[in-house]
Amino acid sequence: MEEREIFKGYLRGLMRQLKLLKEAIGNNDLEQAERLVDELIEDTQKNIED
Repeated sequence: MEEREIFKGYLRGLMRQLKLLKEAIGNNDLEQAERLVDELIEDTQKNIED
């Protein structure tokens, strides 16, 4: 049960980042979009290594 809660927490964070990414793209803020993608990559890499 605890693993499921951890995974749901991860998904909530991912959803927040994806919404911010969509907003940045919609505003044509490519610098912010690139930063968000870099954060997603970094977070994913850390999760793979755990």
